[in-house]
Amino acid sequence: MRASELRKMSWNHLKGRYWMVFVAVLIVTAVFSAASASTFGLLTLIITGPIYVGLAVYLLNVVETDTKGDKLELLLDGFKKNVGNAIVAYILVTLFTLLWTLLFIIPGIIKAFAYSQTFYILAEQPDLAPTEAIRKSQEMMKGHKMRLFLLMLSFLGWFILGFLAFGFGVLFVLPYFQTTLANFYVDLRGAKKMIVHADDVEQVNQSDDPFKKYDV
Repeated sequence: MRASELRKMSWNHLKGRYWMVFVAVLIVTAVFSAASASTFGLLTLIITGPIYVGLAVYLLNVVETDTKGDKLELLLDGFKKNVGNAIVAYILVTLFTLLWTLLFIIPGIIKAFAYSQTFYILAEQPDLAPTEAIRKSQEMMKGHKMRLFLLMLSFLGWFILGFLAFGFGVLFVLPYFQTTLANFYVDLRGAKKMIVHADDVEQVNQSDDPFKKYDV
């Protein structure tokens, strides 16, 4: 799907659910802010992975079911199911991205896109080893990193407007943004299921991605 189609789909998913998703994103933002403000950097390192997984579980529930978005307890799923995998995955993703960034900024950004689906994968497969989740994310993102970049770029105007509203407006954009990222994963996952049965589709998907040379 194109960025415009994903945004439209996400907007439709938020109808009647926006404020519940807003509350969910607000909770996650508040937890991150509190952890970052603490003097213990280790706390952020420990809770970030499980929170990312929990948010992914919640958002996938919103975009793939008829729920009203009121199952806020799903945000805790990352702490209930193989929390160690989520913690290690976050540490590895952070470390790998940092190492690539130390070489050059651009490769670091590209690898961040390659690792971007790790926590959605763990949301659906919590028993998966962290390294395997990262590998699957890289595999899923082959040929699609530019798509994700352009999708994120399409929200630039929204975020600028949010910052102009004393910064608080960003909070109102985040539910839309996060829901769209969840739909991107669902679209990508569906596409990859087709690729298992059609190698020619994979070639088409990967042929126009200028970032693919960094897939190692």
